[in-house]
Amino acid sequence: LSNLLQRILAGLVFTAAVIIAAWSGPLFLGLLFLFFALVGLYELYEMERKDKWIAPRWGGGMITGVLIYLLVFLSANESIHLSWLWLLTIPITLLFCIELFRKEPKNLSSLALTTFGWIYVILPFSMINFLGEIHGEYESELVIGYFLILWSNDTGAYGVGRLIGRTKLFERVSPNKTWEGLFGGVALAVIIAFVLSRFFDVVALRDWIVVAVIIGVFANLGDLFESHIKRIFGVKDSGNIIPGHGGALDRFDGLLLSLPIVIAYFKIIETL
Repeated sequence: LSNLLQRILAGLVFTAAVIIAAWSGPLFLGLLFLFFALVGLYELYEMERKDKWIAPRWGGGMITGVLIYLLVFLSANESIHLSWLWLLTIPITLLFCIELFRKEPKNLSSLALTTFGWIYVILPFSMINFLGEIHGEYESELVIGYFLILWSNDTGAYGVGRLIGRTKLFERVSPNKTWEGLFGGVALAVIIAFVLSRFFDVVALRDWIVVAVIIGVFANLGDLFESHIKRIFGVKDSGNIIPGHGGALDRFDGLLLSLPIVIAYFKIIETL
C-alpha cells in the first residue's frame, strides 16, 4: 500500500510540476525541460556505458547537450536568431577531432552513441519550447493540452490493454503491449482532444483531433523504441528519478517521437 501511495504521490507531483511550469510561461517551462532533458541524456549515457568498449563520451556529450538545448530554447523565444545554431559546429567538430587522437578500436561507435543522445533526447525535449510559440506568442493552452492528450493516451492504452488486451503489438520488444491497448489509447486521446477544444480555442477542433491521433500512434512507437533500447542494455527502467515511474526517459518516451511530429504538423498547416 505504501508503494502504491508513493507512486500516486510522485505522479501527482510530476503532473503538477509540468502543468504549473507550462502555465507560468516559457522561462519556467524551458528550465524544467532542460532539467528533464539532461536527466534523460544522463540516463541514456549510463545505459550505454554498460558496454565498456563502446561507452559514450559522457563529458563532451553532456556539455554539448546543454548548448544544443539552450540555443534551441533561445531561438524558440526569439531571443537569438536561428543562425546562432552554427555555434554548435564548434563543440561537435572538437569532439570529432578528439576521436582522431584516441587510440581505441571502437572510438567511432562511442562517438555514434554520444551523438545519438543529442538526436534522441536533447532535440525532442528542446522542441517543447516551440510548441507554445506556434502562433508567434506563448500560449500555455497548447502545451497543457498536448500533455493532457499524451497522458490520456498512456492511461487509455494501459487500461484497455489490461482489461481486454489479447493481440500482441510487438511481442519481441514489449510483450505487454497490445493492439487493443493501442486503439484504446487513441480513443481516449481523441475524447480528451474533443473536450479540450471546448475550453482551449487556441486551435480548431480538427487540429486537436489530429494531434490526438499523432500522439496515439507515435507515442506508442516511442514507448516501443525506448523498450528496445532498455532490452539492448539489459535494464528494466532508464532511471529512478520519479519513484514508482522510473526515469525521465520512461516518463517521456512517448514525447520523444510524438512531439517533433506535432510541431511539424502545426508548421505545415501554418504555411497552407
